[in-house]
Amino acid sequence: MSKPTSNNDATSTPTTTIPDAWENIPCVQYGFPNNKGPKRAPKLRTIFDPVPDDAETASPVYLLSRDQYERQDNFEKGYEVADYKMIATELQDECEADDRVLCPIHIESDEYHQEGPATLIGWFREFVEDYLDVPFHTCTLYFSGRRSIHVHAPRLVSGEAQRERLKKLAQTFCTEKGAGLDCAIYGPKRMFRLPGVEHSKTGIQKVEIEPEWSRDRIFWEANETTPDVPESYEAVLRRVFATQPSLTVESSQTTLEPPYDLFRILDSEKTVLEFESDKRDIETPLIEQVDCPDDVGSIPKWTQYNAKEFSPYALANGNDRSVAVLKVKGAAFARKDVRNGAALVPAYFYGAQGCAGEEFTKSDEHAPLQLSAQDFEKWDYEVGDDVVIIGGQSRNSRVFRVTSWQATALGHALTGEDASRQAALDFLDKEGYDTGSAGSSTSSTATSDSAPTGTKHIWSAREHPQTEAEALQKQAEQKGIETLTHHERIKVACRHLRYGWKPTWDWFKDQFGSNFKSDVTWKFLSSIAEDPDFEEYDHIEVPNKPP
Repeated sequence: MSKPTSNNDATSTPTTTIPDAWENIPCVQYGFPNNKGPKRAPKLRTIFDPVPDDAETASPVYLLSRDQYERQDNFEKGYEVADYKMIATELQDECEADDRVLCPIHIESDEYHQEGPATLIGWFREFVEDYLDVPFHTCTLYFSGRRSIHVHAPRLVSGEAQRERLKKLAQTFCTEKGAGLDCAIYGPKRMFRLPGVEHSKTGIQKVEIEPEWSRDRIFWEANETTPDVPESYEAVLRRVFATQPSLTVESSQTTLEPPYDLFRILDSEKTVLEFESDKRDIETPLIEQVDCPDDVGSIPKWTQYNAKEFSPYALANGNDRSVAVLKVKGAAFARKDVRNGAALVPAYFYGAQGCAGEEFTKSDEHAPLQLSAQDFEKWDYEVGDDVVIIGGQSRNSRVFRVTSWQATALGHALTGEDASRQAALDFLDKEGYDTGSAGSSTSSTATSDSAPTGTKHIWSAREHPQTEAEALQKQAEQKGIETLTHHERIKVACRHLRYGWKPTWDWFKDQFGSNFKSDVTWKFLSSIAEDPDFEEYDHIEVPNKPP
C-alpha cells in the first residue's frame, strides 16, 4: 500500500491507496506556472490522486511497476537522485524504454487569433476524421485561455514508436494541407494544459467550447464561465473516454469501483490507435549465439553482433556529445535485449567516447553500434564504409563518411595518450566537416544569416555527397524538388537550418521558383526550428509569418 499523507504540494508523497494486485500503476507528472511551484513536479502521482494545488499541466500516463512506484518513497523531495535532476525523470525514461507510456491524443493550434475559430475547426475535423479515422463529434474541444484551441480526442497511442508516428502524421498533414497544428506537443514527456485552469498570462480559464461557436461566443464563455479544475487526472480521462458508449465494455467484466475501473471498462482495441510504420524492416542476424565461439577466427564477427553495444546517446543528460569512428561490417539488425528492438549495426570501432567520456568507450574493438529511430531512418551506409557519428541527448546525430586515413587518425584522437572528444572534433573541423554545436573549440559560431567559418559550403551540393541529406539536396537541384517526398524535404531542411533561417528560406525559394508558397514554407520550416527535439536549432529566431 502507498503511504498516506495530507500534503497536496508538488513534492509530497501520493495519497491514494492502490490495489495490491495491480502490477502497473498509472501515474502522471504535473507542471506549474512561474512562482506557483516547480516547472515540473519531481515526483509522479497516480491518476487517481487529487490534482495538486496550482497545477497547470499534466504529462502522458506512465505505467509504473510497484517497485518503481514505491521507489519515490525513498526521497523526501524527489531531487536527491544520482545522474538525474529528479526521480520523476528517471522513472519516465525507464517507462519510455519499456514502452509503458500511454499518450492521450491532443490536437492544438496557436493560430486562433490569426486564422479564427472556423479555420482551426476545419483543420481539426479533417485531421481527426481523415488522418486518424476518428469521428470528430466524439472529441472534446476547449479554448486554452489565450491563443489556442485544444482538442481532446478519445484515443491513446502506446509507446515511443507510435508517439513518433503520430507526430510525423501531424507534420505531414500540416505540409499537405497548409495547416497550422502545433506538432511539438507530440514530443516525449510533453505537458498539456489541464481543463479549468487559469492561463498564467491572461487569467482566463481553459473552458469547453462547441465547434460551431463564433469568436464572440468563445470570448463570452471564457470570461463568464467558471469551470472547475478536475479533481484528478482520472476525471479528465473519464470525461473524454468514458462518455463514449462505443468505447466501453460491460461493467460486469470488472469488480473495481470508480475511479479504479477506468482502464477496465475501456475497450483497448478501440481506444488505442496503431499507425503502420513507414520504416525499413530490420533483419534478424544469423549469428545470434549465446556463447562466444571456440574458433578464434570467428570471434570478431561474433562480437560485432553480441558484444556490448555502443550507444551515442547514453548518459547524455547534462553531458557533452559523444564521438565515434567506425567501419561498417554488416547490415542493421535487432537484438531482443537492446531497447525493444532498436537498430544495431555490426561494426569495428577505431575509437569511441560516449557522452560522459571515459565511462562509455570503445577502442580498437568489434561491437554493435546502437541507432535511435531518427538516426536509423537516415542511415544509408554500406559494408566497408568508414563513418563518424556525433550523438547526444536529441538522439538526432550528425553522421558522415570519412576516408580510411581520417578514420585511423580519429581513432588515435579518441584513444591515444591525450585522447579526448574535443581532439577528434578539432581534427574533423580542420578537415572541413561540419561538427555543429558539438564542434571545434576553434570554429566560429553560426549566425542566423551566414554559415560558420571552417565548414563545407552547403548552398550547392557537392559532386560526391557525404550524407543522405546532401544527396537529396543534389537530387532536388538537378531533378527538381518535386521529386523529393515530404520526409526527404525535412532532411534537407534540417541540413540547411544549421546555418540559419534566411539561407534555408532562400534555398527553398530558389528550388520552387514560381511555385513557391511563402505561408506553406514558413509553417514547414518553423515546425522544425521550434521543435524541442531538435536542440541544435535553438539559435534560430523564426520571423513573423509572412502576410
